[in-house]
Amino acid sequence: MATVEKDQIEFDGELIDETTLKEIDAMKGAGQWSIVWRRLKKDKMGMFGLYIVLFLVLMAITSWFLLMYDNWLTNADLIFGNPENPLSLNNLYVELWFPGMEKTSPLVLFNHPEYSFSDQVKLPPSFLHPFGTDGIGQDLFSRMFFGSTVSLALGFIGQMMTVVIGTVLGSLAGFYGGLIDDIVQRAVELLYSMPGFILIIFIIVLFEDVNIPGGRYAVVVIFLSLISWGGVALIVRSNFFSLKQQDFVEAEKALGASDMRIIFKHILPNSLAPLIIIITLGIAGTIFLFAALAFYGFGDPNAVSWGDDLNKWQNSLIEYPWMPMFPAMMIFFTVLGFNILGDALRDALDPRLKD
Repeated sequence: MATVEKDQIEFDGELIDETTLKEIDAMKGAGQWSIVWRRLKKDKMGMFGLYIVLFLVLMAITSWFLLMYDNWLTNADLIFGNPENPLSLNNLYVELWFPGMEKTSPLVLFNHPEYSFSDQVKLPPSFLHPFGTDGIGQDLFSRMFFGSTVSLALGFIGQMMTVVIGTVLGSLAGFYGGLIDDIVQRAVELLYSMPGFILIIFIIVLFEDVNIPGGRYAVVVIFLSLISWGGVALIVRSNFFSLKQQDFVEAEKALGASDMRIIFKHILPNSLAPLIIIITLGIAGTIFLFAALAFYGFGDPNAVSWGDDLNKWQNSLIEYPWMPMFPAMMIFFTVLGFNILGDALRDALDPRLKD
C-alpha cells in the first residue's frame, strides 16, 4: 500500500500533491480560453512578451489618435499658426498651456515627427530631446513614437490579410478535397518556388513613383499577402482533414446543415489555436521584413517608420550612435515581444508541450 506523504492527497486512487489538486479544482468548469489565460499567466517570459506587445499597441493607437486630432484641428483652423491659441502648433506637434504661462510659449509634449530644428542637428540625448536629434534636426523620440503606427499597422494588416486568404482556401481544400484540393496544393507549390523577397523588391521598384505617405507600403502589403498564404493554407487544410471525420461534423450533416455553416461555425473554430500562433509569430516576421526592405533602401521615404530611420542613419553608427541605435532597438523589442508571446501561446494552447 502506498504511503501518503504529508503534502500529498489521494485522488481517484492516485497520490498527488496539494498544489496539483488545487489546479485541478480551478480547471473544473473553466472554458478553453480561461485555461489558456491561466497557463499563460504562469509563463513569466510569455507575460513579459505580452506586456511588450500591449505597450507597443497602446503607443501605436495613441500616436494615431494624436495625428488624427492634430489633422482635425488643423483643418478646422483651430490650432494652425495662431499664437494666441494655447494649442497652437507653431510648427510643433502637441503643446499644453497652463495659467501663468505665456500663451506664445506653451509646454511642448511632442514634436512633430517631420519637423526639423535647423539649429539642433545631431544633438545627443538630453532632457529636451530624450533620444537626441538626427542629421536633419528631427526629434528622434517623436520619430520613434509616431513611427510605431506605421510599423505595427504593416505587421498586423499584412499578416491578417495573409491568414484570411490562407484560411479560406485551406478550409475549402480540406473540407471538399478532390479537384479543389489539387488546385490549392499546386498553387502553394507555385508560390513556394517563387523568390518572394526579390519579387517584393520588383513591386517596390514598379511603384516607386507613389507619393502618398505609406502608399508604397500599402502596395507591398497587398502583394505580400497574395504570395504568403501558402503555409497557412496547408496548416488549415490538415486540420480540416482530421476534423471533418469527427462525430460532431457527421451529426451536423445529418441535421441538414449547409457546408458553409459546418466549415465556419464548427470546424474552423476548432482550428483557431494554430492560427493564433501563426498570426502572433507572423506579425513579428512581417515587421522585420518591412524593416529589412527599408534598411536596404527600398522603404517609403514619405512614411514615418523605424526601418526608414534606420536606413537613413545606418552609416552614422560610430560618430552618432544614437541615430541608428534607437530605431534598431524599437525593431528589436517589437520582434522580441511578438516572438516570446507566440512561443508562450503555443505552449498554452497545446497541453502536450507541457508534459
